[in-house]
Amino acid sequence: MPQHRLTREESQEQTRQRLIEAACRQVAGRGFASTTVRDIAKEAGYTQGAFYSNFKSKEDLLLDLLRQHKEQEALRITGAVATAGEDFGKAFSALESWARDFGMDASQAMLATELQLHAARHPGFGQAYAALMEQQRQIYAQLLDRLFALAGHAPPVPTPALAGSLMALARSQAIDHALYGGASAGEVLVTVLRSLFQRQGA
Repeated sequence: MPQHRLTREESQEQTRQRLIEAACRQVAGRGFASTTVRDIAKEAGYTQGAFYSNFKSKEDLLLDLLRQHKEQEALRITGAVATAGEDFGKAFSALESWARDFGMDASQAMLATELQLHAARHPGFGQAYAALMEQQRQIYAQLLDRLFALAGHAPPVPTPALAGSLMALARSQAIDHALYGGASAGEVLVTVLRSLFQRQGA
């Protein structure tokens, strides 16, 4: 069977994804500051020139990774809840299913920690990082608005603040679980979400 010949666009996308995967491994294993563009390119099997043909910097690559991940997560959860229509029970079940699947392995936990630390220490990267996280927070706030409307009662605090707290809890618990064991982020999220909507018997 003839091998599929990649188009220029497909080849470039393949290169970008391999560089992203290599960067994830390098940053998780060595730390952001200790990882160089040369390390990433070598790990992926490319030259530094190939790296700079696709990304301006390590920061640019990791922001692209974060953007992809956040978009995929947002599509998955909003799509699942949307299929429930106006049925609160079905919508909440979809939210629970998503929460149970939320998790990170040890490498992903280390990468998430490195990104947060780098954002805290470097204002330029931190602004871009915060903007992406804010977009995610607004998506989750809108989702919570919908669920509370279906449930028929007001949220205990404004939904943007609630969404931000849930995101922080999920990240922290996922890291703790990946590194030290114990309850998964999904288990904790489900417990918290049930307490928020317990009036409806979710």
